[in-house]
Amino acid sequence: MTQYPPVSTLLPHRPPMLLVDAITRIDGEKGEARALIPPQHLFLRGDGTLSPEVYCELFAQGFGACEAYRRQQKGLTLDGGGYLASMREVQIFQAAHSGDELLIRTQKTDECFDTYIVQGEIFRQDTKLAQGTIYIFMWRGKTPPQVL
Repeated sequence: MTQYPPVSTLLPHRPPMLLVDAITRIDGEKGEARALIPPQHLFLRGDGTLSPEVYCELFAQGFGACEAYRRQQKGLTLDGGGYLASMREVQIFQAAHSGDELLIRTQKTDECFDTYIVQGEIFRQDTKLAQGTIYIFMWRGKTPPQVL
């Protein structure tokens, strides 16, 4: 079993915005990460469910952690980064709740210029909670390029 580095060494996020806890598996362009939803989670609503917009950020952080690990394994620098640029066809089937352990599955399906197209799914045990497509703009170097 592969021992993956802590997600905090792969992503620039820090609590409370670091939402993914660990990489669980990487196989080529496919990756899996785990996220625990503690009672004090930043994005829990009053009824104890996770805000719907957070699912896309979970896709992005799950993919980002796995992509950073893949880059490390190829001997590439982690200089650069990415951000969630867009999303489409996001479906939420069931809400995640405080105390849930989520499995985030992602797969890069295409790349256009500096944008990765990523399919994501989120599960609680065997139940699919959400799925969708996200677009992540990636850059190399210390700072993102200037936007005109």
